[in-house]
Amino acid sequence: MSAVGHYKRPTVLRRRVYDPIMRMLIERVGFAGILDPRGGDTVQVLSVRGRKSGRWYHHPVGVCVHGGGRHLVGFYGQTEWARNLRAGTEARLGNRKLVQPIRAIELDGEEKAEYMRWLVGRYRFFARAWLKVNPNRLTDTDLGRLLRDHPVFRVETVES
Repeated sequence: MSAVGHYKRPTVLRRRVYDPIMRMLIERVGFAGILDPRGGDTVQVLSVRGRKSGRWYHHPVGVCVHGGGRHLVGFYGQTEWARNLRAGTEARLGNRKLVQPIRAIELDGEEKAEYMRWLVGRYRFFARAWLKVNPNRLTDTDLGRLLRDHPVFRVETVES
C-alpha cells in the first residue's frame, strides 16, 4: 500500500500541548477501559522508531479489540507513525502498567473493509468527527475513501 495519501497534519496545539498531556496521563494514570467499560478498548502510548532517523517517537493512540486481535487506526490519515510501522521499524505499545514490544501487520482488502464497517458502527462519534462519514448511511464511496485514506494495523505482541 502506498505511503502517499491523505494526511491531516496535527496542529501545533495538539503536538505541543494535547499529545504530551495525554502521554503523561496514559503513562502515569493509565486509561484501561476509557473507550470501552468492559476494558477491551484502551488508549495507549505507541512508541515507534523513526524509519529515517532511528529516533523514538511517542504517540497516544486508541487500541480497539476486534475479532480477538488488537488494532490501531490512523484517524489522521497516513501519519508518520503509520509510515514508520509500515516500514517495519521497532515499536512498543504500553500504558502505566505494561509496555510490550509489538509487530504491526497492515490490514488490506476485505479484512480492512470489514474492520472499518465495524469501527464506524461501534464508534459513531469518532466516525462523524474524525472519519467524516455518517454511520447510519455508510456508502460504498465513503467506505472506499476510508480504505484509501486511513491505515489499519493489527498488533501482535513480540516476545523479547
